[in-house]
Amino acid sequence: MNQLAPSVRGTSAIGPADLLYQRWHILQFRNVDDSVWAMYNTDGIYDTEYRPDGTLIYRKDGVVQPAQCCAPTQFKRNGNVIQYTESLPCSLVFCDFTGNPTIRILREDLLELESNNVITQYTPIK
Repeated sequence: MNQLAPSVRGTSAIGPADLLYQRWHILQFRNVDDSVWAMYNTDGIYDTEYRPDGTLIYRKDGVVQPAQCCAPTQFKRNGNVIQYTESLPCSLVFCDFTGNPTIRILREDLLELESNNVITQYTPIK
Protein backbone atom coordinates (compact mmCIF):
# COMPACT_ATOMS: atom_id res chain seq x y z
CA MET A 1 0.00 0.00 0.00
CA ASN A 2 1.35 3.42 -0.95
CA GLN A 3 1.32 6.28 1.52
CA LEU A 4 1.56 9.89 0.49
CA ALA A 5 3.84 12.29 2.35
CA PRO A 6 2.99 15.98 2.53
CA SER A 7 4.78 18.03 -0.11
CA VAL A 8 7.29 20.73 0.82
CA ARG A 9 6.34 22.58 -2.34
CA GLY A 10 3.02 23.76 -0.93
CA THR A 11 2.01 27.34 -0.46
CA SER A 12 2.27 27.55 3.33
CA ALA A 13 5.51 29.11 4.54
CA ILE A 14 8.03 27.04 6.46
CA GLY A 15 9.33 28.62 9.64
CA PRO A 16 9.02 32.24 10.73
CA ALA A 17 10.37 34.61 8.06
CA ASP A 18 12.80 36.21 10.50
CA LEU A 19 14.70 32.90 10.95
CA LEU A 20 15.97 33.22 7.37
CA TYR A 21 17.51 36.64 8.09
CA GLN A 22 20.91 35.67 9.40
CA ARG A 23 24.28 34.29 8.29
CA TRP A 24 24.28 30.70 6.97
CA HIS A 25 27.28 28.42 6.40
CA ILE A 26 26.99 25.45 4.03
CA LEU A 27 27.16 22.18 5.93
CA GLN A 28 26.49 19.45 3.34
CA PHE A 29 24.67 18.66 0.11
CA ARG A 30 23.26 15.71 -1.85
CA ASN A 31 21.21 14.95 -4.94
CA VAL A 32 17.49 14.55 -4.28
CA ASP A 33 17.63 10.84 -5.20
CA ASP A 34 20.73 10.10 -3.09
CA SER A 35 20.96 9.27 0.59
CA VAL A 36 24.67 10.08 1.02
CA TRP A 37 25.65 13.62 1.98
CA ALA A 38 28.81 15.28 0.65
CA MET A 39 30.76 18.18 2.15
CA TYR A 40 32.84 20.95 0.64
CA ASN A 41 36.53 21.16 1.51
CA THR A 42 37.26 24.90 1.34
CA ASP A 43 40.09 27.25 2.18
CA GLY A 44 38.03 29.09 4.80
CA ILE A 45 34.61 29.50 6.37
CA TYR A 46 32.21 30.94 3.83
CA ASP A 47 28.76 32.20 4.69
CA THR A 48 25.86 33.98 3.06
CA GLU A 49 23.72 36.48 4.96
CA TYR A 50 20.07 36.93 4.03
CA ARG A 51 19.00 40.40 5.19
CA PRO A 52 15.40 41.57 5.77
CA ASP A 53 15.76 44.24 3.04
CA GLY A 54 16.42 41.50 0.45
CA THR A 55 20.19 41.96 0.27
CA LEU A 56 22.62 39.03 0.14
CA ILE A 57 26.03 39.49 1.77
CA TYR A 58 28.91 37.07 1.25
CA ARG A 59 31.74 36.50 3.74
CA LYS A 60 34.91 34.47 4.02
CA ASP A 61 36.24 33.96 7.55
CA GLY A 62 33.91 36.73 8.74
CA VAL A 63 35.15 39.34 6.25
CA VAL A 64 32.68 40.73 3.69
CA GLN A 65 33.64 39.69 0.16
CA PRO A 66 32.52 41.20 -3.13
CA ALA A 67 29.91 39.10 -4.90
CA GLN A 68 31.35 36.87 -7.61
CA CYS A 69 30.30 36.86 -11.25
CA CYS A 70 26.61 35.80 -11.56
CA ALA A 71 26.18 35.58 -7.76
CA PRO A 72 22.75 36.79 -6.65
CA THR A 73 22.81 40.08 -4.74
CA GLN A 74 19.08 40.55 -4.06
CA PHE A 75 16.24 38.15 -3.21
CA LYS A 76 12.56 37.99 -2.29
CA ARG A 77 10.93 35.29 -0.22
CA ASN A 78 7.67 34.09 -1.72
CA GLY A 79 6.29 31.51 0.72
CA ASN A 80 8.77 28.63 0.62
CA VAL A 81 10.60 29.91 -2.46
CA ILE A 82 13.60 32.24 -2.45
CA GLN A 83 13.52 34.22 -5.68
CA TYR A 84 16.84 35.75 -6.69
CA THR A 85 15.97 39.10 -8.27
CA GLU A 86 19.36 40.68 -9.04
CA SER A 87 22.87 39.46 -9.62
CA LEU A 88 26.32 40.78 -10.31
CA PRO A 89 26.58 41.10 -14.10
CA CYS A 90 29.21 39.11 -15.98
CA SER A 91 30.80 40.23 -19.20
CA LEU A 92 31.60 36.79 -20.61
CA VAL A 93 28.59 34.67 -19.65
CA PHE A 94 24.80 34.86 -19.39
CA CYS A 95 23.61 34.51 -15.80
CA ASP A 96 20.42 32.47 -15.48
CA PHE A 97 18.55 31.83 -12.22
CA THR A 98 16.22 29.00 -13.21
CA GLY A 99 16.82 27.25 -9.91
CA ASN A 100 15.25 29.49 -7.29
CA PRO A 101 15.58 27.37 -4.15
CA THR A 102 12.68 25.95 -2.20
CA ILE A 103 12.95 26.06 1.59
CA ARG A 104 12.47 22.49 2.89
CA ILE A 105 13.47 23.12 6.52
CA LEU A 106 13.90 26.40 8.40
CA ARG A 107 14.78 26.15 12.08
CA GLU A 108 17.05 28.09 14.42
CA ASP A 109 19.80 25.50 13.83
CA LEU A 110 19.21 24.43 10.21
CA LEU A 111 18.28 25.79 6.78
CA GLU A 112 17.66 23.21 4.08
CA LEU A 113 17.18 24.33 0.48
CA GLU A 114 16.35 22.38 -2.67
CA SER A 115 17.35 23.72 -6.07
CA ASN A 116 17.89 21.94 -9.40
CA ASN A 117 17.51 18.49 -7.75
CA VAL A 118 20.17 19.24 -5.12
CA ILE A 119 19.42 19.53 -1.40
CA THR A 120 21.81 21.73 0.57
CA GLN A 121 21.90 22.12 4.35
CA TYR A 122 23.24 25.21 6.12
CA THR A 123 23.97 25.97 9.76
CA PRO A 124 23.83 29.46 11.28
CA ILE A 125 26.96 31.46 12.05
CA LYS A 126 26.66 32.83 15.58
